[in-house]
Amino acid sequence: MKPEVRAINSLLDSLSALAGRAWTEKDLSLAIDRWLPMLPRSTREALTGLAVEKLKTDPARMPLAIATFAGVLLKEYDGTPLTLAEWRELRDVISDCADELDMDNVTYAMSLIMDYGAL
Repeated sequence: MKPEVRAINSLLDSLSALAGRAWTEKDLSLAIDRWLPMLPRSTREALTGLAVEKLKTDPARMPLAIATFAGVLLKEYDGTPLTLAEWRELRDVISDCADELDMDNVTYAMSLIMDYGAL
């Protein structure tokens, strides 16, 4: 298994565990930092912010959405369906962090975002 896929699966497991109990923003940040150290700090912070918001509004959906965002950012998108709003959230993260992300990853992600009509 590729290291990126292992990291995404481990992140999903960690976030799922957090969604089922009392959590803090620090817990989310630690999980994201632990499994996605290959992403720039600003991107991990943006993902943490999205995770916080999603846990407040849709705790059952948060782990899958954030893990799928990570998959796109790591060029390992597995086809997990995202809503149009989620594609737009991902677009905003990439736009905000593009100068720190690898350009191949940005191109990959923006291509998917365009394919799903969120550009």
